[in-house]
Amino acid sequence: MRKDDLLTFLINQTDFFDPHDVSAIFTASHLAERFGLQRNTVSHYLNQQVAQGVLIKINTRPVYFLHKASFEQQFYPLTRNEFASITDLLAENNGERVQQDHFSLLIGHEGSLKKPIEQLKTALFYPDGGLPLLITGDSGTGKSYLAHLLHEYAIAHGLIDASAPFVSLNCAQYASNPELLASNLFGYVKGAFTGASQDKAGAFEAADGGILFLDEVHRLHAEGQEKLFTWLDRGEIYRVGETAAGRKVSVRLIFATTEDIHSTFLTTFIRRIPIQVALPDLESRSRKEKEALILQFFWLEAKKVGLGLRISPRLLSVLTHYVFRGNVGELKNVVKYVVASAFAKQGGGETLTVSIHDLPESVMAQLSVLNEAASGYNEEIVLNENTRLPWLLQAQNATQNLIHDVQLNVLTLFEHYRQAHSSWDDVEQRIGQEIENLFDRLIFDNQDQASSQMLLLVTSQVREEFYRLEKSYNVQFNGNCIYAIGHYLVHRSSLEPSRLNVDLCKLLDHFLAQKYPLLTLFCEEVLASLTRRLDLRIQPMDRVLLLLWLNKTGVQASQLITKAVILAHGYATASSIANVANRLLKQTVYESFDMPLDVTPEAIARQVTEYVERNSQASSLVILVDMGSLNDIHQYFSRQVTMPVVIINNVSTRMALYVGERILQGDYLETIADAIAADLPIEHNIIWPELNKPKAIITTCATGIGAASNLSSLLKASIPQELGIEVVAYEYDTLAENKRREPIFSRFEVLALIGTLDPGIPDVPYISLDTLISGQGNDTLLALFGAITSTENITLINERIVKNFSLRRVIESVTILDTSKVINQVEQFLTRYQHLTAIAVPNDRKVALYIHVSCLIERLIRQAAIQTYSGARLQCQRNHLPALREAFSVIEASYSVKIPEAELFYIHDILHLETEFLQYDQQF
Repeated sequence: MRKDDLLTFLINQTDFFDPHDVSAIFTASHLAERFGLQRNTVSHYLNQQVAQGVLIKINTRPVYFLHKASFEQQFYPLTRNEFASITDLLAENNGERVQQDHFSLLIGHEGSLKKPIEQLKTALFYPDGGLPLLITGDSGTGKSYLAHLLHEYAIAHGLIDASAPFVSLNCAQYASNPELLASNLFGYVKGAFTGASQDKAGAFEAADGGILFLDEVHRLHAEGQEKLFTWLDRGEIYRVGETAAGRKVSVRLIFATTEDIHSTFLTTFIRRIPIQVALPDLESRSRKEKEALILQFFWLEAKKVGLGLRISPRLLSVLTHYVFRGNVGELKNVVKYVVASAFAKQGGGETLTVSIHDLPESVMAQLSVLNEAASGYNEEIVLNENTRLPWLLQAQNATQNLIHDVQLNVLTLFEHYRQAHSSWDDVEQRIGQEIENLFDRLIFDNQDQASSQMLLLVTSQVREEFYRLEKSYNVQFNGNCIYAIGHYLVHRSSLEPSRLNVDLCKLLDHFLAQKYPLLTLFCEEVLASLTRRLDLRIQPMDRVLLLLWLNKTGVQASQLITKAVILAHGYATASSIANVANRLLKQTVYESFDMPLDVTPEAIARQVTEYVERNSQASSLVILVDMGSLNDIHQYFSRQVTMPVVIINNVSTRMALYVGERILQGDYLETIADAIAADLPIEHNIIWPELNKPKAIITTCATGIGAASNLSSLLKASIPQELGIEVVAYEYDTLAENKRREPIFSRFEVLALIGTLDPGIPDVPYISLDTLISGQGNDTLLALFGAITSTENITLINERIVKNFSLRRVIESVTILDTSKVINQVEQFLTRYQHLTAIAVPNDRKVALYIHVSCLIERLIRQAAIQTYSGARLQCQRNHLPALREAFSVIEASYSVKIPEAELFYIHDILHLETEFLQYDQQF
């Protein structure tokens, strides 16, 4: 048993707990049956949780168990964990009846009726007796029902007394007799008219302290509307025939009409009603709300007839898609008719089966039109005495419930971390798995075509926002996470579930913002943009799940790597292959593009071009396609690509894994293409960029890629961003061996190479590091940047380089040692060596030697010195070794290290050889 599952279930259901009508689902026997466990096992575990303060226990027969934190959030704080009875539990609240939001079980309270309910509450809670309000809507939309519900809500929240009256008056009865209206509304005094034999109070006074509901108020003539002005303006009324001081009456006034207010009411009347509530008709409400209304009415009828009901899926489908001109009122009557028909046919059994055969003739006549209608139910729906309305309605959207349950699990796991029950690493891993399982379910279990268009829209917008922001944030995410997020945003509720712990959610949100500041900013900007563009109502928990999901899928800094995409026809073919491959490769290698079956090569080329523009940091691009003419595809963008691109046909999961492994190994694009073609029956094309290559400068260092990267950072800080020049760190050995064959020369227009050693690239200028360090590079820079910027900018660049490329800063960039000590040690070595050999070392060799020896010292300390020398050991080299070892003795003594002979040979080459460094592996 997963104990978390049982606790999550109790968390969910405690929010619907009604102490005046307790359900059996809170008992150990029900929980044991639900989770397929022995009753004593469940009872033992529940009592353990009571002892730990997680649950509360009500010792009645049967015994009930509730989740304590959920109960306290929904109702009131508790001082203990065990109670003798429900009465004992209620006594914790000083005997007060538990307040409940009467609107919380109203179908559509989180959807189509959200705004109307907010307006009703606004009018009700306004100080000094509230505000008058006008409810508009077609006949049968629920105006009278809402007015009654508002009366109950006001009593429950102490806004009016429990005995406060609700008085309803239908103005249609007095449409042609305004005097009769006045006497019934305001009352009259004795002698006011013939037959007025005594004083009589009207509806206003009858409703004093409560609510007066005037229905069909549009039937009032202008004179009738004007008679209400005195109360609307001053809160006073005059009985008919009364001329003395007016009577103060405290009434909350609700008007209702089915007509257009501007064509039937005086402007002066409308001006006096600040809140106007418009109720939607039934057809404008969502299918889920309509289904929920149908089930609610069947549930009410089941209680009324005292029998269980079995509702056929076909019946529910027909009722859901039928257009009820009389709105909710007509729907309710049709449900009554169906149940009555079934009851008459089947007699007094324990359960009635209701089907389309019980429909009234007006609905039956439309069955042919509704023939293709479908609902989300494939099996009969059974309602009986154990069915409770909150859970019945909650079950209408299993996907939203799944999302809510995961949200609750995430908060529960975070609470475990806060209580020091689990480490963050463990909690983060479990949360990541929860979210991954959720997104798997959302993608693979939801094939509802009704939401497919919205899914495509949301996913495309999410993708667009990710691509736009990834570049500015210099990050790269798994492309498949975009598809998952799209599903989440489509299927989750647009409103925060009431059962979420709001305070805990805020704490988690703040915690993540502190822990992952970059991801937090990224998520906030993505969601803010989607809110504007898609009219989404983003909740804090949405941001939390998005951030945690992105953190799980992994974020990587954009860098010069081979990117890969899968293009395939079908709804999710490419996404599925990419998702499987990325998971098995344990890295984000592929992004996917799902293409319509009738897509043109030009459209595919457009997708590729946009992708290339968004991934300008990539060194090359591999495109795996399922079918189509490669020549047709590449001819549309061959002149637009700015990086090498290979297109490989007949994509499969096997191919994606093979190519992905080669990419992760760092193989070149053309090598991958040749290897896959030799192994599988496919065709491929390689496209090299022709025009408008971005400009770049390569930094390289014989001491390794780490040093080259640090030099790259220094150079980036020296070149203004507006010049648009990339600075790329590259392995020296790779450049020296492959020369122009390296992909970077196809990807960029390389302006120059800067480093400690010239790799000898034909037609590419080389600038030695010592030139920059000595500050003598102005002429070199003028030649380099003269065609793309002004002389003033070149002078500025030179000043920045002199500042950034001091010998001290360079050595700090390539080692982690004490810079002052290293420089002093190298100076002593050079002085002693020049004295022993009577040789003056040139400045350019000195600069290279400072950097090389700094890295050498670090290698020796880390016991990673080079032990073999790959060059020829000539006698002239051996003649210099004694002097080198003697000169290095000060360094050996200072750092307690021994310099291998192989290292001495390499230092000799730096000092004496006319040619450049021999190649060797000296990563540090």
